[in-house]
Amino acid sequence: MVKKIFTLLVAVLVGAASQAQTSYYFGSDEQFDKSIPTPEEFFGFPIGSALVRYDRVVEYFRLLDKLSDRAQLEVIGHTYENREYVILHISTADNIRNLEQIRQQHVKLVDPKQPIPSSYDDQKVIVQLGYNVHGGELAGTDASVLSAYYFTATQNADIVKRLADAVVLIEPALNPDGRERAAQYFNSFHNTPSVNDALDIEHTQSFTPLRGNHFYADLNRDWFALIHPESRARAAYYHKWYPNIYIDYHEMGRNASYYFEPSPVRSTWNYTIPESTYAELNVLLANYFGAELDSIGSLYFTKENFDNISPIYGSTYPDFEGGVGTTIEVGSSQGVQVESSLGIHKFSKNLRDHVRTSIGALKVGTDKKDIFLRHQQDFFKSAVTKGGNGYIVFGSYEDKGATRLFLDNLLRHKIEVRQLSKDFSQNGKQFKAGDAYAIPLAQAQWRLVNAAFDEHTEFADSIFMDITAWSTAHGFGIPFVRTASVGVGEVVSELPAVASADFKKSQYAYAIDYSDFNAPRVLYSLLERGVHVRAAFKPFTTETVEAGSKAFANGTLFVPLVYQTISADSLYSALRLAVEGTDVQVYSLKTGLSQAGIDLGSDNLREVRKPSVATFVSVGGYGGINWTAIGEIWHLLGYRHNIPLTKIFSDYAESAPLNRYTTIILADGSYRSFSKQFVERLRQWVADGGVLITTQRASQWAIANGLAAHFTSADEKQKGDKPANAEYVRLDYAQQREVSGPNRIGGVLYAADIDITNPLAYGIHSREIYSMKSGDFVLPRPQSRFASLVQLKGDKQLGGYLTRANQQKLKDATVVAYDKIGQGTVVLFSESPTYRGYWLSTGRILTNALFFGQYVSDSNRYRP
Repeated sequence: MVKKIFTLLVAVLVGAASQAQTSYYFGSDEQFDKSIPTPEEFFGFPIGSALVRYDRVVEYFRLLDKLSDRAQLEVIGHTYENREYVILHISTADNIRNLEQIRQQHVKLVDPKQPIPSSYDDQKVIVQLGYNVHGGELAGTDASVLSAYYFTATQNADIVKRLADAVVLIEPALNPDGRERAAQYFNSFHNTPSVNDALDIEHTQSFTPLRGNHFYADLNRDWFALIHPESRARAAYYHKWYPNIYIDYHEMGRNASYYFEPSPVRSTWNYTIPESTYAELNVLLANYFGAELDSIGSLYFTKENFDNISPIYGSTYPDFEGGVGTTIEVGSSQGVQVESSLGIHKFSKNLRDHVRTSIGALKVGTDKKDIFLRHQQDFFKSAVTKGGNGYIVFGSYEDKGATRLFLDNLLRHKIEVRQLSKDFSQNGKQFKAGDAYAIPLAQAQWRLVNAAFDEHTEFADSIFMDITAWSTAHGFGIPFVRTASVGVGEVVSELPAVASADFKKSQYAYAIDYSDFNAPRVLYSLLERGVHVRAAFKPFTTETVEAGSKAFANGTLFVPLVYQTISADSLYSALRLAVEGTDVQVYSLKTGLSQAGIDLGSDNLREVRKPSVATFVSVGGYGGINWTAIGEIWHLLGYRHNIPLTKIFSDYAESAPLNRYTTIILADGSYRSFSKQFVERLRQWVADGGVLITTQRASQWAIANGLAAHFTSADEKQKGDKPANAEYVRLDYAQQREVSGPNRIGGVLYAADIDITNPLAYGIHSREIYSMKSGDFVLPRPQSRFASLVQLKGDKQLGGYLTRANQQKLKDATVVAYDKIGQGTVVLFSESPTYRGYWLSTGRILTNALFFGQYVSDSNRYRP
């Protein structure tokens, strides 16, 4: 009897606590379906007192799918760490039963050929709520749980009526790997009782950054480039539904309140997007968000921050697809609760604010459904007209790998691409049918087409949140031209199959064309299998079995049968395995006597050593080595080319056995903690034949510490110094932002000249290459006349915002150079060579440095 009374008492107390929590988040008047477990009942603790684990969130959403006829769960993809990427569809039971029919009816709105209906009464508005794209911005996933419970369990007649007119799509985490990293960290260091001191370990950065995905990439800047599997899965799903409203949830500093758009008027709007998107739709959303937050007394602000100029974000990409996206930011609680200038900032309050704006999104969508649906239909119809006549022709017959990656990107954005019906040339660029494609400008996705090839330099503002150039065509390094007319064939509906390797077995040797983006992957695969490979440092022409007489450029890989430690059959198998799934071309050679150029026993065919690559990382994400930069390099080497990258904590630098590695990469960041003794060890390692690669601030550090000593001193222009007698101009305090902001180089697109005769540029055939310039650092001029590998073209700023002063600073600036120390080489980049994972052209220089860096020489200067 006592046990029964105790059990009943516990049940009453738990029920009361659960009721108190639902009242806090949803209001005391709300009634809920008792058959649906509350989040607290399922997770076993009050939501807001700890972070929910992502795997448990997926379990809860599966339970909602099972118990509620308003919910349907869909797994749309998987992350690098094999976590499920899920979305929960919520609507009325009748709508859920007819979900596919509703979807098919909705996507007709994006077809410009469809007539405008007399009424949208039988259409549903699509509202998508995207939480936790940045792992360490904690409130998102937990708020998604509360929102999912509310929409599936509420008995509120008004909400149920609205669900009949809408489909709500809930993404609990756009970045499951980052979210789980954050949850584990904060739950591990949460204190009982709570410690509000902002210096406590709970509220500070993790041992590794929490913001990015597995490769520490910022997925909120990958909506357009689509480099990562989370983004590709999201894009595929996005184009199944084309939501009318997309809410992009974020966090900011702990001392801030709550922000939502509209953004600053006109100055940060994209020039191709209808003004009504910003001036009307964003304002509609803001009015409803404000009303919801007013109802619970929360503070907020609008119109002060953020921009909408590019399609790279979750808040802007929907604007390019006929919907409206909006950024929502809440001041971070950095755990369960933390001190702030506003008082104690609580996690639970952030969750409540997010839930209210999620409800507000449903309300505005259903109240103004006709406006959102008509806007979407008008948007795609206007695109065909505004696109006008003409085509963009793109592709490289020399680099089918990069062309394939870029074509894949375009198709994922539902951009219409057509085959070339015949070869085409313009402006000295050759495009071959079968290897190149044409994009008609008169199409529904004209705005995304324009963005993919954007070369815009005129802006209404001079202060921006991030990059001001976003062309993916330049990043992928794809040749293209604009033309009024060209012969086109069928629409490309899917990527063409990779041709199977059809080279014959040779009794003498093989030559591998090094032009393709995937050639470094093939080369490393062969070296890993113990194959001896040489690289041609001068061109040659010889007879091949497959193509007859053929000319081979510098960088061509040469694989003779002689001196191999494996049999001819094993060698042939290794070659076939290495090129499988790539467009890399292999040719069987008949003789060592060339028709032109070097013969195949020449010393200008040099052995390529298998690279062993290391880099240094620091504990935590701030004030040390940049983990995002590390991730970009790791992704290029490990994911793209299957080259292992050893990541060594900087604390072990003093004792690290450097001689174990052929290449050391120092990515962007601070290296102040590295001792003089380590610098000397590193210098000696280079002198003994090592290849040191540095990027951004690491390049500055290397120069300052004598690891790249053969550079002229920066001139006054590069230093930014003013003459001592410069006129003093007094300015108002309020002008600080407008004076200093424009001087920032946040990301601009430049055409540059690359020395394609240098081994670091092997496989690149055009002297014009594109550089994403971010920050005002440029490399000092090398003392050697041969060491400036990539130099910006003074008058070839192609995209983005620059002041006149910064244009002068960047004129003819060197952005990639090298230096020699003894037998070794230092390769310096002023930028990230593989910026955000899609800057493939300069990324090729980095991979070349692994294989050919040791052979870069310079006879025009003193050697130490």
